[in-house]
Amino acid sequence: GAISIEAWDARMSSDQFIVAQISDTHVRTDDGGASADALRRALAQASEYRADVILLTGDLVNDERAEEYAVLAEALRDPPAPIYLMPGNHDDRALLREAFPSHTYLPKDGALSYTIENFPVRIVMLDQTVPGEVHGEITPEAADWLDDALAAAPERPTLVALHHPPFATHDLLFDTIGLRHSERFAVVIARHRQVARVICGHHHRFAVGVAGHAPVIVAPSTSWAYGLAMFEGQEIAPKTAEQPGWVLHAWARKGGFASHFIGL
Repeated sequence: GAISIEAWDARMSSDQFIVAQISDTHVRTDDGGASADALRRALAQASEYRADVILLTGDLVNDERAEEYAVLAEALRDPPAPIYLMPGNHDDRALLREAFPSHTYLPKDGALSYTIENFPVRIVMLDQTVPGEVHGEITPEAADWLDDALAAAPERPTLVALHHPPFATHDLLFDTIGLRHSERFAVVIARHRQVARVICGHHHRFAVGVAGHAPVIVAPSTSWAYGLAMFEGQEIAPKTAEQPGWVLHAWARKGGFASHFIGL
């Protein structure tokens, strides 16, 4: 017979897993606390949505300064769920490590790439930033690391996170400061069918693309939105009145992922 609404709700909630993706917070010390306050609002919303884990996908601070990381650490001091950090092109790996000594999942040197194993969905965080540069790059070494990380658990549903979008967004600026050799990323993803979602940031606007077989979700910034400039004569990267926000990724064993923009 037909399943009741109550039974359906119980079935869905029993294996529901919620990821809060917060990106491009650009925490700074000269904005009267606005960027840190926006981050706190996003964390409060993540708590309301019962997030099981919170992923910050890069550009955590604005100017790679230790004082900014101190403000960031204070904003993250009492999170509603376990928090995992990765750098963007506005971050400094060494300062990030120093500011978060209790985040022992961060590698002690080199790229800040790692895996998170203790949730129903396996999470692979890929650091493809290039120190001192705005663009990102999938180097042969990064591609090999990702391939090995994914090969280690081929049967587990997996989410892969990075900072730069691994597809062409058609934006005149962001495709020039985007991810170089993204084809290497797509080739690796295509080999690993368990990858159900790829998530990233950098663009300061919500967008959707694909890498291999996997949908790619670009999260907005919590601090400000950039408009889209596709054609000559359009203003490049204008700050717009579009709503800042974050993305909620809800997963269930039956049905997989659904991703939602949550405005601040």
